Amino acid sequence: MIITEILKKKRDGFELSEQEINFFIQGLSNFNVSDIQSAAFLMACCTKGLSKLEVKFLTLAMRDSGKKFDFSSIKKPKVDKHSTGGVGDKISLLITPILMSFDVAVPMISGRGLGHTGGTVDKLESIVGFNMSLNYEEYLRLLNSNGVFMARQTDDIAPADKKLYHIRDVTGTVESLGLITASILSKKLVEDLDALVIDMKVGNGAFMQDFDSARQLAQSMIDVASESGLKMRVIFTSMEQPLGYKIGNWLEIEETISALSGKSPKDIEEITFKLCEGMLLSANIFENQSIAQNKIKEVWESGRAYNNFLKMIKSQGGDLDLSIEKYKNYPQFTIYCEKSGYLQHIDTLYTGIVCIMIGAGRKDINDRIDYGAGIILHKKIGDKIEKGEKLASLIAKDKSLFSQAADLLKSCIIIGDDYLEAPKLILDEWII
Repeated sequence: MIITEILKKKRDGFELSEQEINFFIQGLSNFNVSDIQSAAFLMACCTKGLSKLEVKFLTLAMRDSGKKFDFSSIKKPKVDKHSTGGVGDKISLLITPILMSFDVAVPMISGRGLGHTGGTVDKLESIVGFNMSLNYEEYLRLLNSNGVFMARQTDDIAPADKKLYHIRDVTGTVESLGLITASILSKKLVEDLDALVIDMKVGNGAFMQDFDSARQLAQSMIDVASESGLKMRVIFTSMEQPLGYKIGNWLEIEETISALSGKSPKDIEEITFKLCEGMLLSANIFENQSIAQNKIKEVWESGRAYNNFLKMIKSQGGDLDLSIEKYKNYPQFTIYCEKSGYLQHIDTLYTGIVCIMIGAGRKDINDRIDYGAGIILHKKIGDKIEKGEKLASLIAKDKSLFSQAADLLKSCIIIGDDYLEAPKLILDEWII
């Protein structure tokens, strides 16, 4: 087989065979496929789509391109959660310390930011010293001592996906049902899981901006999971505005600490509780939603989740005190409201793009992130605001980036005369 012939076949809208997909993925692994050819493949997949069989073959080929874990020595149900991408989405950072209090194991391999959305890896790497590049012995040590680990995708975990992930981020090839399915599940299928909960984001700040697209992606993932014997639950949640008030890597660590300390925004708390509930029910820890919710609330309100978070950070080498010192004097630029009224709408996608503009994400594959950069929202949808009140603040090391970013952010936020209720957060749930 020849790579260029595979590319032309996909470009012309024909279905690739299992052998052709395997050959392409093997070429990625042994460096016989260039970045240019990878970009051409991704663009063809985006424009022509992937069939159900192609998605399955691509997912399994990417899974098999590297190492698969064997956590059979861990005698607890193994469950993980994955979000399809959002703005201000720090929920994984809250879930893991909560689940440390229950009889489950959470081997969480996370991704970097993709497109306008933030990534758990980038958030955790904003913590001075935090180590996400773990080896197998460290995975086992942390699962035995903490019940969780939070790691990034290393070179031997679905390495074909790792290469394609970075190229998708900078070539406008993120929003593809098949590619999203293959990318997420190829990483999750190496974790030796008993169950997986998907936080399926829907709205103007999600890759799936309408419910029909979200349902199609959920079904695509369920099809692959079913064939692979993985138990899955999909919880559809709103991304019509950023989650919480802080957007950006270190800022989201700050908001996580604040939330676990008892000062949580309502949307963060609601979604965290729902996803934790889904994970515990999928792992058969509790019989019903009511019992699960009460136990989660008890862990949160008692301070156990906060203490678990501190333990998790320390056990992976992180130093929160040094991190606080590192970011405390960052320059800020405040945007003030120009009229009185009610906040009616936030263009969440472009709010995420503003974060990239000031350094919190990548414009290019080789960009270095400013981990302290980001946005603080002072108001959210449904809030009353007076002229001259703080609307939002930009934070970045490079003050020259503020002016253009502030203009774009102001255009993202609509203030009107009439009150509009904040969007409903939990939209639907599918269980297989």
